[in-house]
Amino acid sequence: MKSKVSIVECADYDVGMVKEAIRKAVSLIGGWQGIVERGNRVLVKPNMLSARPPEDGVTTHPAVVRAVVELVQEAGAEALIGDSPGGTNRDLSHFWEVCGYSEVSKVTGAPLISLDREILEVEVADGVIYKRLHLSRTVLEVDALISVPKLKTHSLTLLTGAVKNLLGLIPGGGKIEFHRRCPRPDELGEAVVDILSVVRPKLALMDAVVGMEGNGPVSDKLRNIGVILAGRDSVALDTVAQAMIGLKPFDVPTTRAAAQRKLGTADLSRIEILGQPLKVIEDFILPSNAVLRSIPRAILDLIARWIMVRPRAMADKCTNCGFCMNNCPVDAICIEEKPVRVDYKKCILCLCCYELCPEKAMDLRKSLLARLSKA
Repeated sequence: MKSKVSIVECADYDVGMVKEAIRKAVSLIGGWQGIVERGNRVLVKPNMLSARPPEDGVTTHPAVVRAVVELVQEAGAEALIGDSPGGTNRDLSHFWEVCGYSEVSKVTGAPLISLDREILEVEVADGVIYKRLHLSRTVLEVDALISVPKLKTHSLTLLTGAVKNLLGLIPGGGKIEFHRRCPRPDELGEAVVDILSVVRPKLALMDAVVGMEGNGPVSDKLRNIGVILAGRDSVALDTVAQAMIGLKPFDVPTTRAAAQRKLGTADLSRIEILGQPLKVIEDFILPSNAVLRSIPRAILDLIARWIMVRPRAMADKCTNCGFCMNNCPVDAICIEEKPVRVDYKKCILCLCCYELCPEKAMDLRKSLLARLSKA
C-alpha cells in the first residue's frame, strides 16, 4: 500500500484559512481516525529552534500550531504543546512568548510543556548511534505525537522536516552531545532516526505557507510557497517536501537513514500525492553545502574542511554574550576577543552557533568552492 501525502493550498496565515487547509489535508489522507481518538493525550511538537518571532520564518507559525491544537480538541482529545529548543540555560517562557505559542495556549487552553523535565531512559532496540536515549516522560506517555515542522533548508542536513523535528524531543543540552558525537551529516541523520525508531509520530503536518531557502535553518531568505503538507508517514512527507525544493530522497541524511531502516517510504513512486499536484519550486536556493552531496564520501572526508561553509561572528552584531560558547559541542569558541573567534582546528562544522545565536551575529563564511557553486 502506498503512503499518502496531501498538499493543500494555503495562501497566508489567516487562522481560519490555515485551519480549513489542515482539516482538508488530514481528510485527504484518511481523516483523524487512527491518529487521534476521543480521550487521547496528544503532543503537538512544533519546530521551536530559537526565540524568534513568527515573521522571521524560523519556527512553525503559531497559526498552524493553533489550528492543529483546535482540530485535535474537536476530535475529543487533549492537546499539549511541547518542545525543547536548542541551547542550555535558556528561559523557556521567553521562547513560548516570542514564538507566539503563549498566545496559542491562552486561546486554546492547551498547556505548554517543557520536554526538558521528568527525563526517563529508554532502550533503542535497533539503534545505530544510540542504544539508549533520554526522553521526557511526556513524550513516552502521550497517546499520539504530531510533528509540525517548518519547511526550511538546513546547512548541515539540507532540509529540516518532520523527521529532523524530532531532535527537539531530546532534552536541552542533550542535543549538544548529539552534535559532539555525530559531527557528520550522515551520522547525525542516523542519530535522529534512532529517535524515530522509538517515537513514531502518528501524523506530520508541515508549515510550508512561507518556507525558508538559502543557508537555513535561520536564513533571512523566506519564500512564499503557499501550501500545507500532511502525512501519516513522516519520511514520505519529507520526501515530497524535498522533491518540491529540488532534492532527491537520499540527498537528506534523515530521509536516507529512515528509508534504509524501513521506518518510512522515500520512493516517490510509492507515495500517493493527494490534493494539489507536486510541483518543483523554480530557482529555490539550496544551502551552500548542497554542492557536497555529489562528491564521493572518500574524497569528501579528505577535503571537507576546506570546502565547507564556516561560521564567523560579525563584529557589528556580536555582543560577546557567550551563548555560542556555552553551546558549542567541542569548545571551539573564544569570547575573550570581540567579536568572538571560532577555532577552526576544533570546529566540527555542526553550525550550532549559527543556529542558536540570539543576536543573529553568526554568518556563514563560504569557501571558494561554495562561492562558485550554483547552489
